[in-house]
Amino acid sequence: MRFLFMAVALTGLLFSLESPMTVDAKEPDFDEISGWIERQLDYTGDPGLAVAVVKDGEIVFADGFGWSDKEKRRRANEHTSYSIASISKPITATAIQKLVAAGKLDVDQPANTYLGKAKIKNRFGEDDAVTVRQLLNHTSGLGLHYQFYYGVDGYPVPDRDTTIDHYGITTRPPAESYYYCNLGYGILDYIIARQSDQTYAEYTQQHVFDALAMEHSFIGLPAVKQKNVAVRYDRQGAAIPLYEFDHDGGSAVYASAYDLARFALLHLEDAFQEVLEPKWVQQMKEPTAQVGTNRGYGMGWLIETGEHYIVSHTGGMPGVATRLTLVPEHNLGVVCLSNTESNLPHRTVKKILSETLDDYPYDHPNLLLRPRRRSTPAFNPSPELQGTWVGEIQTYEGPRQLQLWIGNDGSCRARLEGQLVTLVSDPKLTEGLFTGMLNGDLQTSDTSRVKHRLRLRLTIRNGQLTGAVEAVTNMSTRWIGGEKVIPRAYYGLSHYTTLKKISTVGSQQTLFNGRNLDGWEIVKKYDFKNHGSIQVNDGVIQLGKGSPASGIKVAGPFPKMNYEVELEARRVDGNDFFCGLTFPIHDTFCTLVIGGWGGGVVGLSNIDTMAAVENETTSYLEVEDNRWYKITLRVSEERIQVWIDNAEYANVKTKEHKFDIWWEQEPARPFGLVSWNTRAEFRNIRIKPSGW
Repeated sequence: MRFLFMAVALTGLLFSLESPMTVDAKEPDFDEISGWIERQLDYTGDPGLAVAVVKDGEIVFADGFGWSDKEKRRRANEHTSYSIASISKPITATAIQKLVAAGKLDVDQPANTYLGKAKIKNRFGEDDAVTVRQLLNHTSGLGLHYQFYYGVDGYPVPDRDTTIDHYGITTRPPAESYYYCNLGYGILDYIIARQSDQTYAEYTQQHVFDALAMEHSFIGLPAVKQKNVAVRYDRQGAAIPLYEFDHDGGSAVYASAYDLARFALLHLEDAFQEVLEPKWVQQMKEPTAQVGTNRGYGMGWLIETGEHYIVSHTGGMPGVATRLTLVPEHNLGVVCLSNTESNLPHRTVKKILSETLDDYPYDHPNLLLRPRRRSTPAFNPSPELQGTWVGEIQTYEGPRQLQLWIGNDGSCRARLEGQLVTLVSDPKLTEGLFTGMLNGDLQTSDTSRVKHRLRLRLTIRNGQLTGAVEAVTNMSTRWIGGEKVIPRAYYGLSHYTTLKKISTVGSQQTLFNGRNLDGWEIVKKYDFKNHGSIQVNDGVIQLGKGSPASGIKVAGPFPKMNYEVELEARRVDGNDFFCGLTFPIHDTFCTLVIGGWGGGVVGLSNIDTMAAVENETTSYLEVEDNRWYKITLRVSEERIQVWIDNAEYANVKTKEHKFDIWWEQEPARPFGLVSWNTRAEFRNIRIKPSGW
């Protein structure tokens, strides 16, 4: 049934405005809008929609379209109760302000003041740095959080203390930045319960819903209310099983479009003063967190201050899409609720606003053209970000080791301990925040419910990468029995993560371009003064016989630890070492000698002051002239290892020895290739992270 209220005051509760609307606002043609909505439902296949509009202190339009329950053939109307998802947040914030007005709460006090045995833990300072206001405006430092518990699965919803203990951990400094967080509102509903000596549902029902005569609004889904509730449907049109949350204050409210219109009136004008005085209402609409240009977040409200001053909130979760938009300067509010995931509620609100306000644009969708596929810009990591990073993801069941490789070529890989190396997809660096997605399994009891992926949200702080690794349900489409199946969303869970850089190399790189000695320089000091001819031919570096030595070295900086070098080398003629490879180990150096002391000794010089011919790495190789040998050198925190043609020639524990070089080799630092009284050649010189 359609309701059109032109001049009827709300019974006994509403204070009417005397000032008329400004000239750029008009009353839309609701018959035309209704027809437009019905055509949109036919086109999209959405089950239903409920809409309400308030203007000048009155509900001027309220109606339902389509189905609230397709199976039972129950039509939607303005009194149908919909799951409203995150529009729960301004309702929870209103309940908080009721407690503030009653002197039971101070939003600028630490949130931990009002919590029980489980407290918020701040990894960036004092735990009490997180305030109630920061929970309200999403600047607490807590990370992404949502958990849906489907009744058919049998997983119990944890109590709030358990959730706070597991996930009430900051992943960035409090008050630093805005990041939307359901858990903050889950903590707020717990604070409401603790400070009111009622459950969150009981307090909100009494002090918000009943006080505003919101007769079809409630928390959760009591059995007595289920007959008038819109069934939630997935994008394939199937009913979604009932689910609950561990963040009711952010997500668990049901309300009708008509009821939300009454709630809108509380926040549009000085109405319902006996419910909440105007000063407390106004505080909620003060943007205390910056979201973007001309946008901020207050207490449960997103505030836009562009061409129009708009106060709004949206909601979205499995089977739900909702929008509540207020335009205070015109005493106008629009509510739109859907029982499926859809953009129709947002387009409907924009349609009504454009029909009401002359200067509010409505972007008509072009239904005939496919949306253009946007190309992903190349990832260009800063030098500070490039390298190999290692550290831990903190979970409530213990740490998980993470290794991350970020190359100067934009490549990005990661590995969880005991799992395969995986690509990091869609890596980005935006205003200092590094993000990307990877495959991996955190193997906690929460994340083990369904398959998940991991999202990185890390920032360089004091030389470390810190932030969150977010486990999110893997929503990749699957085909089962020839049918397209979209998985249900189950969770998005943040875990505090800290990584440190152990090497400046983050991907495989070519050290020699095959054309010239760019990036290298000829060694000329000490025994290299009388070096032989050094040139590049056909992708080969040729070192002429020196008197006594010839060599080249890397001209710029070189990693000090956790790298692996591969190259091919051969002796052309001579009887001394044809490959003297000097390399760094932290702040000291060592030299790999191949073919020394008469042409056959292989070893590291020096280990504990002993040369390659007299320490534990001493071995022999029958070197053949003009034969290419594949050489691999790995330098890690644990071991120094050498392979020649895949046979191991050295394996030394890094921390158990002292390394140094002969003074003659010092000009070849930090990384050099030299020959001694011998003509030698090198090619295919590459470096990569150790263990990559």
